[in-house]
Amino acid sequence: MVRNMDIGGKIKKLRENRRMSQDELALQLGISQTTLHNIETGHPRKIDFLLMDKVCNIFDKDFSYFANDSVINNNVKENKGQVSCENFTVNNNYPESILADIQNIINENKALKAKIAEMEPPQAPPKGGM
Repeated sequence: MVRNMDIGGKIKKLRENRRMSQDELALQLGISQTTLHNIETGHPRKIDFLLMDKVCNIFDKDFSYFANDSVINNNVKENKGQVSCENFTVNNNYPESILADIQNIINENKALKAKIAEMEPPQAPPKGGM
């Protein structure tokens, strides 16, 4: 079980430490300011992993930063399709290894982005002198 309010509170704290407005962060995340407000106050029933990957990249944090100190109850060995939402918490019953798998995918994505950036040609300096 991961409480979204814990994750939203951490996002809000990081945003405020950078002196960013909700509008600024929402724009970078590609979501509305209202959606960000709802996340920060713990109102969404779910936060997808692609959005969390964007948050991790913006604030230079690992996914585990948002999972630490949260209530996590994920000790079922196999997924029996039981998902419930109550008071904005999720008991997902997924195998424990899924968090490690997700972190590996995020790390691979970061490594690929770095390789792509290395392969891009350098920008030419502006021409002309004034």
